[in-house]
Amino acid sequence: MKRSKQYFVIVIVITLVALAYYYSHALKGDASIHHGKVDLSETDFLEKGVIALNGEWEFYWKQLWSPEDFMNDPQHDLQYTVVPGNWLRDQEGNTYERTGYATYRMVVTNIPSDTKYFGLLKANIRNASRIFVNGELVLEDGEVSESAKANVSGNNSMATFFELESSTAEIIIQAANHDFIVGGIARSITFGTQNEMIQLHQQKFLFEFAMILIVIIIGLFYLFLFMVNADYRKKEPATLPLALSCLFYGIMSSIYSERIITVIIPTMSMDSTFRFGHLMSAFTVITVLIVLNQISPVFLSNRIRNGMLIFYSIFIVIILLLPMTIYSNILEFYMASTVVFYFFVWLKVLCLFIKKSGPEIDSIEHIAMIISLLSIYLFWFDMILYSTGLKEDMLISFLTLAVYGIAMSVLLIFRYTSSYRKNEELSTQLVETFSTLDQTTKIAERNELAFLQAQIKPHFLFNTLSSIISLCYTDGERAGKVLSDLSNYLKRSFQIDIHTDYVTIENELKLIKAYVEIEKVRFGDRIDMVYDVDEEILSCKIIPLIIEPLVENAIRHGVLKNKSGGKLKLTLKKQKHGIYVCVQDNGKGMDPHQLNAIRSGERNLKSLTGNGISLANIHTRLQSFYQTELHFETNPGGTNVYFIIPLHDDQEETADD
Repeated sequence: MKRSKQYFVIVIVITLVALAYYYSHALKGDASIHHGKVDLSETDFLEKGVIALNGEWEFYWKQLWSPEDFMNDPQHDLQYTVVPGNWLRDQEGNTYERTGYATYRMVVTNIPSDTKYFGLLKANIRNASRIFVNGELVLEDGEVSESAKANVSGNNSMATFFELESSTAEIIIQAANHDFIVGGIARSITFGTQNEMIQLHQQKFLFEFAMILIVIIIGLFYLFLFMVNADYRKKEPATLPLALSCLFYGIMSSIYSERIITVIIPTMSMDSTFRFGHLMSAFTVITVLIVLNQISPVFLSNRIRNGMLIFYSIFIVIILLLPMTIYSNILEFYMASTVVFYFFVWLKVLCLFIKKSGPEIDSIEHIAMIISLLSIYLFWFDMILYSTGLKEDMLISFLTLAVYGIAMSVLLIFRYTSSYRKNEELSTQLVETFSTLDQTTKIAERNELAFLQAQIKPHFLFNTLSSIISLCYTDGERAGKVLSDLSNYLKRSFQIDIHTDYVTIENELKLIKAYVEIEKVRFGDRIDMVYDVDEEILSCKIIPLIIEPLVENAIRHGVLKNKSGGKLKLTLKKQKHGIYVCVQDNGKGMDPHQLNAIRSGERNLKSLTGNGISLANIHTRLQSFYQTELHFETNPGGTNVYFIIPLHDDQEETADD
């Protein structure tokens, strides 16, 4: 086994050990309540201002007791059960039904007197609840009832605030579940001061929202790429199912934990929320199956893919046709089957990576697929622990949600990069082989342009996407603007018609402006761009991609060489005999050896590039099409690159002419 493989396998092993350690502690939980009471003076409440009310709560099965009932008969049929968790078994070993109703009770003592305003954070009580504090109803989610017909499910993450006049707080929770897998207080009830509770609630919400937003942005990006680029659609069929899987995962996750979807659609009923979420979960599995198969049938054969598609299609029919009280009974089997399936697929792909000897799958692609599958497996594993009440949060699920989207993006970017390298090699060979024949040279240059227009650098896309993701945390409006600029840039790059020699100056200018706006997100005030353009020449036509690479080169090799950045000016002027084009920057100037290489026609595509197109390439294309060339005025204080092209009455020539 190569050393790089050994290192990766070691990383996987360390990751699994760390996860095992995490789950060993996450499933235990820290108990602060003993026999229905907690003394805050014996906890770290004074330091943190919050405490998870975990431990032994009083438990009254098939009773919906109010504060008045406890005043009259405080010890009636008393049992203890552990919170958070489901209500299937109490501390004495008594077992209970999955559906039903019950009352929980505990008492908080020695509450600090320096503040009177406190709060409770209710995350997940299945599936309807009422909470009383010192005899007052402070929160109601859904409608709690002894009968399934009168019960209305709620189960949203909610915070409530109240004033305490004494140092003791009696907390009573009535819970009813008549339709979900199992009832109970699935996540911790958190008690704390008002300020700390508000901050804690916001942190949880923002974390989950950020993870969902990352995977949705990735999905939208690849969906856009699939829609605007027909050539890319053909070359990478996994693009659409990947985009859809990211979108489905993001939407699906919004119904769990903090239930972000209820903030967006507050009128959505609990039955509709769960049904919609389970429908999305089936779609996520289906789209991931297709992604695996499209990337390589070695990862998932057609036979297994088709069998699993049938299985999950049946589940979709069950969700759509059967009432929740019936189909919820098979949810555990459905989720467990999904976890087992993903684990064995991940194990198979990992074994293939370790044993692989042939060149049919690149190692980087293989590693990205292993990480993606591990993320999916952990997402479902963590979710099933949460859904059954064994774990109180979905931290791992939301983290791996973002990891899946990023890992799959890396995989497709790498595949695109490999294709780009092959195209570049073919482009160079065509230019060198047919440079002596005029007509053949023209055909070769058109083919070269087709390759070059696809050479949007992978690191440019990745850096731009990273900038958008970063802005999502700080400036959502600006992130949307940058995403729009990237869309315009990609659209105009991909829509260049290789069968036509010319594009309008207006379209070339729009491409330039989109690129500059994207770069400003990364480099800010270091880039100061000025345009001096005659409006009357916007409809004139020029050969494509001869101005934008000059601007990109001036930014990257000119102004950005200065720590403080610099100023650029693009001038497009109509003259008596043609159009004057000039890109001016106040960078550090150009190396004389570079100028000589350009003027001598050296086609080194690995340097002096803008958008993958070298200055030497532009110089040669200007000579071929217009019998003109690039001119340079450079010194340590900056560089002017300019050329003049003649105006033609007939600029509609196509590849067939």
